[in-house]
Amino acid sequence: MSKIEEIISKRNIGIDIFRGVCILAVILLHLNIHFGFTNTFLKDDLPSKLFTLLFWNGYNGVVIFFTISGFLITSSIIKKWGGLSNINLKKFYWYRFTRITPLLFLLLLVLSAFHLLAIEGFIINPSKTSLLRAIIAVLTFHLNWLEIQVGYLPANWDVLWSISIEETFYLVFPLVCIFLKKEWQFVIILIIFLIISPWARTQLYPDSELGSKNHFAFLDAIAFGCMTAIITYRIHIPNLLNKLFLFIGWSLIILVFVFKSVVYKSGLVGLGLDMTIQTIGVSLVLLWMHEKQHSGKQKNRLVLNGLRRMGIYSYEIYLTHMFCIVFGVKIFKNLNLTEQWIVPFSILLIFLSFFIGKITFKYFSEPINLRLRKIMNKTN
Repeated sequence: MSKIEEIISKRNIGIDIFRGVCILAVILLHLNIHFGFTNTFLKDDLPSKLFTLLFWNGYNGVVIFFTISGFLITSSIIKKWGGLSNINLKKFYWYRFTRITPLLFLLLLVLSAFHLLAIEGFIINPSKTSLLRAIIAVLTFHLNWLEIQVGYLPANWDVLWSISIEETFYLVFPLVCIFLKKEWQFVIILIIFLIISPWARTQLYPDSELGSKNHFAFLDAIAFGCMTAIITYRIHIPNLLNKLFLFIGWSLIILVFVFKSVVYKSGLVGLGLDMTIQTIGVSLVLLWMHEKQHSGKQKNRLVLNGLRRMGIYSYEIYLTHMFCIVFGVKIFKNLNLTEQWIVPFSILLIFLSFFIGKITFKYFSEPINLRLRKIMNKTN
């Protein structure tokens, strides 16, 4: 077994599958936007709620990633250093740097080259912003704020809005861990975030279509993930109660994912509470998934292995899948394919996105990650 496969074998299978579902939701949303599944038999033949579930939940999937990130980072800190206040800042920042930046830097290099070569679909509109301004926004973790000000950037740039939020979390959270010596203080922070985030999603930039992409809008999602991790390591939850949490959790997720019109008409979307409800549901499911792994009852089911692998390669797929879609649309148009080919062509692009993500993970980002971490371990 290779070093990479050895590391993968120790991961939480349920969480990887969860991440796989989320990244698939993101791809399906982007395919729907660029190809228009409303013009295919899927819109006519699928029940409306199933169509919505499949093709309009990419944003929800990204928000779930925030909660999972909060959970995994907090769990990792507690596991490595025994408590949040014991975190080793140097190692933490280095580990995050080695995992995130190699592929991010490569992506910025490719996107910059495509912009300078004037390749259609990758050119930043100079009336909105410049290439240099976009690069600076990515590297200083505020591309989402830039888009709020100037509007959507080309597709491959646009996906980086969520990376800006993730990286800000990685930067600030360790400092919070050191500052807050008692874990109960995190509860107070969570309560504050529960108030701030719904307001930030709806009221901070009410006149901007992209206003909900601001950093403050996702504080509750990340904080819930962090608190869930603390709970798993400090409180033993009885099996029956854990199963109840699983049922409630999935019920809340399904409510937000499937019954969007009901949630909207209830006024929860207007209050910004729909994502809060989803986050609570995800947190409850994570409690169950952690217990399954902790008790040694996880099973790697072959039928779900594809989704699990998508979850493992989710970062790589997220950063690269828009290349497949943008060039896929061009090829589709150049071949003069009719609407009946949209679905099979889209399935092909999903597999291609998975394959590119896998290759990138196995032969680029993860080998560099392990090599750089090895350097850190040698110097300590």
